[in-house]
Amino acid sequence: MSEELTLREAIPSDAKNLIDFLKKVSQQSDFIVFDDLKNLTSEKEEQSLDQIYQSKVDELMVAVFDEEIIGYCRIEASDDQKAELGVVIDKDFWNNGIASYLIEDILDWAKSSPLKQVFLEVYKNNPAAIHIYQKYGFTTELTKDETLIMSRMV
Repeated sequence: MSEELTLREAIPSDAKNLIDFLKKVSQQSDFIVFDDLKNLTSEKEEQSLDQIYQSKVDELMVAVFDEEIIGYCRIEASDDQKAELGVVIDKDFWNNGIASYLIEDILDWAKSSPLKQVFLEVYKNNPAAIHIYQKYGFTTELTKDETLIMSRMV
């Protein structure tokens, strides 16, 4: 079997692999915080992934390498026209363009959704992430003590 990177929409059967991925990456960086992992079960995650899959304003794309999830990008609607974007890549795969591929795919998806604006929150001391977001047209809307709120129109 050849090792190949695949980007695709997450499906309910990804639940266990996605939980394993989230647990792994939450240990890799101070920028990644998942407070609710302790209570997350495969069954709950399957239900959540099914709801996302069926939604017209929520999306979750995964990057899969050698049958393992190594990254994901999520758009989660805050209302009918605005959604928050988040992207996480396994540290072993940083600097390979995977975040860019995922962001491109999810922003393409957003164009065919009812969403009008995508926003995100990023730590000020994470220049690599800020650079990627700026590359895709995100601009700073608000500066907080430790983070920036960035957004772009879809």
